[in-house]
Amino acid sequence: MKQEEQNTGQVKTTDQGITLVELMVVIVVLGVLIALIIPRLGEIGEANLKRSARHITGMIRFLRDEAQARKSIFRLHFDVQEGHYWAEVMTLTSEQTVEFMKYQSELGTEGHLSGQTTLRDVQVASHPDDPYILFTPDGWVENAAIHLRDGDERDFTLLVNPLMGTTDFREGYIEEK
Repeated sequence: MKQEEQNTGQVKTTDQGITLVELMVVIVVLGVLIALIIPRLGEIGEANLKRSARHITGMIRFLRDEAQARKSIFRLHFDVQEGHYWAEVMTLTSEQTVEFMKYQSELGTEGHLSGQTTLRDVQVASHPDDPYILFTPDGWVENAAIHLRDGDERDFTLLVNPLMGTTDFREGYIEEK
């Protein structure tokens, strides 16, 4: 309550509350803000998908360059169920035995998919049941299709170019050529 003094010397009491018009204006403003924010929440999942695709692309470029620089055979191995991947290098373990061992470096660390992004599968024609991409010392990279799915159940494909070691990011589930 607010008290006002009039010229007559008497004190008059007035109630100041929220009018219906003011309440409607507040509701309209909140409605507009919510309408602008809700569509952006879907972009968070898309940002996670793009972040994951960029990291895999970076690993592919790094391993191609590393294979050429070190004159060694590398591979990018995927654990489809767990949604992570890591670099391996072919290592001579004895005079007659060669095996792939995890490669440790600043840039070639183990990677994980971001947010709700998942790996559907990794298609490589020469070894369809073993999800890895091979990198040779001459700069060749296996032709592969890495299938990702975002939190909204939309499919995306990273196609690996064998000559350049680059990737092409496309919407949808695209089969490896």
